[in-house]
Amino acid sequence: MDIADLRDEIATADAKAAFDVIVEGFSTSGEFSVATHEQGFLNSLRIKRDEEFCFAAVPADEWVLTYIRKPELRRGKITPEMVMAAFPDARVTSSGEITLRISDAGTALRWLDLVRSTESSEKA
Repeated sequence: MDIADLRDEIATADAKAAFDVIVEGFSTSGEFSVATHEQGFLNSLRIKRDEEFCFAAVPADEWVLTYIRKPELRRGKITPEMVMAAFPDARVTSSGEITLRISDAGTALRWLDLVRSTESSEKA
């Protein structure tokens, strides 16, 4: 499975555009690596900072379900409160991770901007 295979799991053009923004945003950053992952029927894009699995994107028919995972939250640069203020539809899972269904490129760009804003404050 490769990134194109993941993209093919998405039915709508808007959600495909959102997926493209997420892949491009993380792939071109020097901070992260991206790789596909297969686990049963759940295929995903895993996004790592160094060796830590910090973000994920799971394609669906009409959206991309994004995760901000515990390793990223432990860094303390992104908080659930920050994400919920910017994205009221975001949810905190029972395991303490943050999920957001992203169905268009504009929302994907805003989500990446939130992630990037924590990178630039770290380097300052």
